[in-house]
Amino acid sequence: MFKSYTDIYDRRGAVYHEAMQRWPLARAHEFETLVVTASIEVNEPVILDIPSGGGYLSEYLPKGARLISVDSAPNFLNSGTHPGVAQKICAPHSKVPLADGVSDAILSLAGLHHIDDQQAVFREWFRLLKTGGVVAIGDAKHGSATAEFLDGVVGRFNSMGHVGNYLGATQVAMLEAEGFNVTLAEEKGYPWIFTDRQQMLGFCRTLFCMDKKPADDELLAEIKRTVGFQESDTHCELNWGLFFVRAVKV
Repeated sequence: MFKSYTDIYDRRGAVYHEAMQRWPLARAHEFETLVVTASIEVNEPVILDIPSGGGYLSEYLPKGARLISVDSAPNFLNSGTHPGVAQKICAPHSKVPLADGVSDAILSLAGLHHIDDQQAVFREWFRLLKTGGVVAIGDAKHGSATAEFLDGVVGRFNSMGHVGNYLGATQVAMLEAEGFNVTLAEEKGYPWIFTDRQQMLGFCRTLFCMDKKPADDELLAEIKRTVGFQESDTHCELNWGLFFVRAVKV
């Protein structure tokens, strides 16, 4: 049975947050790509981060943005300090206790694939946005190397398993059915950055709660098989990529 986002991150959220705290710049390219995808042009925008986890988005946002963290997993939400966040809300992603048209933008990074009823979430996002407001999503694409890593590697080494409801043409059609105009839908690749191979392995083990404790050689082989990585004298890069979508409420 597909486990809910809340079930997963009430158990895994604190460990995920530990990885983000220990290696805060590893996924910088990912957050930057999401914000560029959103292309927010409003001065001092109200932005909802859904799902927010422990709160990692604020330093990548335009100056003057008012950020609201929304997450349905209380342990995950409360694990972080949410720097620069104006408000924290623990609520289902499809039922956020805010007024209609409250936000200029909704940003969603790497959490949607754990949500079963994505249509209900898109309907709620449409309600929360002002006319002309923007949704920007970054998540794994169906059939991608990232999806294979998540289901095939994380699923193998995490005792909870991993089955994702990944993005593609289906989700684009869902957004359009709710009244959004989808202006961008494409897979973008970028690296996760580490100082060396051991840091890369430690980050993957911690972020993805690999409690089955794979050996270094075993985990490294699985990374090579799926997403791949490169090393130099100064750093190590894990290849990553997500499907990014920009949709406007018209």
